[in-house]
Order: sequence, then structure tokens, then C-alpha cells
Amino acid sequence: MNNYLVIAIGNTRIKAVILSSDRQILEEYAFTHDQLPVLEAKLADRDFVDIAIASVVPELLTSWHHLPQTQIIKTSDVPLRGLYATMGCDRALAAYGAGEIYGYPVLVIDAGTAIDLTGIDGQKTLVGGAIVAGLRSQFLSLYQNTSALPDLHIPETLPNRWGIDTNSSIQAGISQILLAGLQAYINDWRSRFPDSKVIITGGDSEHLVKWGLQVDIIDKNLIFWGLWRCREFQSKALSQ
Repeated sequence: MNNYLVIAIGNTRIKAVILSSDRQILEEYAFTHDQLPVLEAKLADRDFVDIAIASVVPELLTSWHHLPQTQIIKTSDVPLRGLYATMGCDRALAAYGAGEIYGYPVLVIDAGTAIDLTGIDGQKTLVGGAIVAGLRSQFLSLYQNTSALPDLHIPETLPNRWGIDTNSSIQAGISQILLAGLQAYINDWRSRFPDSKVIITGGDSEHLVKWGLQVDIIDKNLIFWGLWRCREFQSKALSQ
């Protein structure tokens, strides 16, 4: 079978999907960095026609990195205009995947270890964006950088705005302030690009949507769509 392997190495996890020849996702995997040997063992006896890898951790190498059919995708490979040199390839690829699948202009919110927003206009040009610590990162920051505040979980439902003890105050402060800030960005974007889709991806996307963040689409595979479309774009360019 002509299957394809697509790998995205993020700040805390390695995600991989296997695509069929018609670009359907057949299998999905997600592991922490130290579990890379588990992923490699699971796929050790598999052959792939093509492999695409994007990473924000350049020193973390997989057994697929040096194969002849592997393409390492960097930010500079993403065919969007106005991307800056230090922009993470995960942001660029998620934005490209969103635009190619759902259309431009597009605003992408990636809710992972960090929460980043990336806006692309109708000419496939970066308008701008923002980065803030992700939900879990914010809870951990308070716990690790204070002497008395507890390590709390992310609440399933949106807490009341006004907490009545330390725990509920922390949960209210992080969730309510983050939600309001993100919604303000979305509202501003929609005022400038009323026909744009707002798409959210990343591990905490469902939390934010459940709390009431007003987006159009949840798609946790944006980076994979971007990776593979970028791989196809490069292959086409080389053949011309």
C-alpha cells in the first residue's frame, strides 16, 4: 500500500499520522518526547512511500529523519507571504493547512503548550498574530513560581467569574481572562475580515470551545494538512 507518514514534533509531544494514497488519515499517534522509542517500535516494520517531518525541537531526531524519502519541512518552506525567520514552523503549517483546506483569509488559534493566533489574509500574507502561555502552562507557572499556590487542573466547565477561595480564584482568573482576551482578538479579526473562518486546533481547543469561545471550526489535524500540502507544493515545484 502507498501509505504516507507525517510527523509533527511540538514542544512537549510528538504527533504522527499515516495517510492513505487519497490523503485519508488511517492511524494517529501521540507521544511525549521521551516516548519516541515507543512510536519508532510501533512503526518499525512499516514502509512509507513518502515522509514529511516538521519540528520545533531541532535536536530531537527520529529514525525517519535521514531516510531518502523524508522531507524536513521548515518555516521557510511554507508558501505563505510575510512569514518571519523566527516564526515556529508549527504555526506556519497550521495556518497554511487551514487556508488550503478551508479558504483564505483565515485566523488560526493553536491551543497547546502555548496558545498562538495567526492571521492570514486573502492574498496568503501574514497579517500578524499573538502568543501567550497555554492553559496548562499558566496553571503550572503559578504553582512552580509561588510558595503556596496549589497545582490545579483545568476545569471542565467555565468557572464563575468571581472565585470564593484560592482554588476557584485561580481557575476563574486564568480561564475568564484568557477566554475574554482570545474572544477580543477574534472579534477584532472578524471586524477586519468578515468572511474569514476562525479555526481552532491543539490539545486544549475543546476546553476553550466548551467555555464559549466563538470559533467556526475545530480541526486538530491542521498541522498535518499543512505539512502534506507543503510537501506536495514542493514536489510540484521541483518537477516543473
